[in-house]
Amino acid sequence: MSKFKSEIIKCLYKNDEYISGQYIAEKLNCSRVTIKKVIDQLKHEGFNIESQTNKGYKITQLPPLWQQEIVNIELSKQKILNKAYVQPQVDSTQLLARSIINEEHDDFVVLSDEQTKGRGRFNREWSSIKGKGLWMSIVLKPHIPIHKMSTFNLFISLAIQEVVEKHYQINSKIKWPNDIYVGEQKLCGFLTEMIADTDGVNAIICGIGFNLNQTREEFDKVGQHRATSLLIEHGSTIDPYQFLKYLIEAIEKRYNQFLVSPFSEIKDTYKSKSMIWNRTLNYTEGNKKVKGRAIDIQDNGFLTVISEDGEIYQFMSADIDI
Repeated sequence: MSKFKSEIIKCLYKNDEYISGQYIAEKLNCSRVTIKKVIDQLKHEGFNIESQTNKGYKITQLPPLWQQEIVNIELSKQKILNKAYVQPQVDSTQLLARSIINEEHDDFVVLSDEQTKGRGRFNREWSSIKGKGLWMSIVLKPHIPIHKMSTFNLFISLAIQEVVEKHYQINSKIKWPNDIYVGEQKLCGFLTEMIADTDGVNAIICGIGFNLNQTREEFDKVGQHRATSLLIEHGSTIDPYQFLKYLIEAIEKRYNQFLVSPFSEIKDTYKSKSMIWNRTLNYTEGNKKVKGRAIDIQDNGFLTVISEDGEIYQFMSADIDI
């Protein structure tokens, strides 16, 4: 029945109108009884499917958990990231992506409903509530020199910020180099790792954690008082598939730009979307700790900070205490 389940999901998802059980049965060369059994199974799994006599079936709401078939449909429209591995639970999408890299020649996406050992920058724990967010890693194989990677996060963070602003009309800002905030609350963070040798970068693994449908009560329950979600900020439930489509499109656009253009081409735009200007903040990078104000971003992506005693510092990837 699993074979029919996959095909029936595709049939229903690709049609906005009602589609008859007879049509599906003829298309799949099976009985209408089989169709009915699969429809009942899908309803049990969280699909809202309306049925009307002489009309057939129609999906009115998708389940909150990722469905491989629907992810495949959405990503098939993309030019670069058009293959996905979808799991109900993983320890970390980054770890799973790393385990798959040698088997895959092309770029790909890893998605999971839940992470049990999700982590962010500086190995911090990342809370990944089941079915409430986008827990994803993307793997890209650009074959570029290592020095070019210093601006990768800046292009990707701009892509993410633009999705929030353009499609959800939310005034979000970037905390250099790769966090997205709404006001003083964190909406999204990502972690970039790479596999490289003396010839250059062989693969980029970018893990993205994006809060979609958490409520304020859910954040408070796990002690995340400075986090927010699209649901909270937008005021309505977020369709994860639509969000995934928007995000992958934006990432592909900025990634292609990253490959051929210097950061200087987007620097003014990036700076206008940043939240760190005109603020005295604490910057930490390794053993270097500075309290001061950010005054510029260099063309190589490094952040220039002037300390309270007037000294100038350059940071490549600092932890900033907001």
